[in-house]
Amino acid sequence: MRDRIRRIFRNLADGVDLIVFLNSVEPHIDMSFFYATGLTDGLFEGCAAWLTPDGGCHITTSALEEEAAKKTGLPLHVFRTRDEASARFRYHLKGHRKIGVNAAELTHGAFERLRKLAPRSARFVDVSEAVMKTRLVKDPEEIERIQRACEIASSAFVETLPFIRTGVTEAEVAAELVYRMQQNGATAPSFRTIVGSGPNGAEPHYTAGPRKIQRGDMIVIDFGAFYRMYCSDITRTVVVGKASAEQRRMHDTVARAQAAALAAMRPGRRGKSVDAAARSLIDHTKFKGRFIHGLGHSIGLAVHDGGALNASSDLILRPNMVFTDEPGVYVPGFGGVRIEDDVLITKGAPRYLSAAPRELIEL
Repeated sequence: MRDRIRRIFRNLADGVDLIVFLNSVEPHIDMSFFYATGLTDGLFEGCAAWLTPDGGCHITTSALEEEAAKKTGLPLHVFRTRDEASARFRYHLKGHRKIGVNAAELTHGAFERLRKLAPRSARFVDVSEAVMKTRLVKDPEEIERIQRACEIASSAFVETLPFIRTGVTEAEVAAELVYRMQQNGATAPSFRTIVGSGPNGAEPHYTAGPRKIQRGDMIVIDFGAFYRMYCSDITRTVVVGKASAEQRRMHDTVARAQAAALAAMRPGRRGKSVDAAARSLIDHTKFKGRFIHGLGHSIGLAVHDGGALNASSDLILRPNMVFTDEPGVYVPGFGGVRIEDDVLITKGAPRYLSAAPRELIEL
């Protein structure tokens, strides 16, 4: 973990002598806390990680999380009351003049608490851009965990296919898929599983409701596994029964757009140029304007891990970044198609980490 911490400081201007990652209560948990500490268990509400330029890290933890925190081998400071926590925070803040906070993940209440406990001469600076820049480039351990999360989700999808049939509800399909992921080793799903059947597939962020699946439905299934704090994010589109010509046309268009984007996912390319590769292809078909979101996003400790591939993204791709490649076409009242994979940027050709079958499956 020391190298991760040093890389954060290297991405900062000189002068920051301490960084604090402070959690509030769920869902306001800063995943960078786990990035710096290497922890894979526990919630750590109200706890903090204190980072120094030499790669050092101390953890201020509640007694509730003490046993989990011990697994890191890092120096620990344990508190049992809020007053004890404040005393520990004050101790760590003492003597520091320029303190970095991850403002993108820090609540206003938590920041005010830090400000009141810090020396009057201390100045707080936002280091969230440096944190995001560091987290975008994955180390081997991170890539291994994302790969495993992809394998778990891909296998669970294949195992769930026989369950998808007429009369089964969207919610039941989602529950079966989550069950299969956890049976295969996931801690939890990465996010609320999307199962959008028929016209519901035209809503990109539809989840899974009581609608019963009907013969002829095209179904958008967006799912991911959470494994040792890392996420996968995959989407497949299937049809119950024989696909119509229009359904096939939509799926083929999206598949070709995904392939065009994949070919563009090379080091040195800007995010917006990768998005354009897919968007241009779709906009030269009858489905022009029906691709209504960005092409993809970085993935790691969070499903949306900070970087984006969209029409305005100037992010430059580098080896060991991981992004989703997820073009889609959405036609209100008819349905939608999305094909999504997690892609590792390498020095050469990009590599799919997810392996679930991508063709249009007729069930």
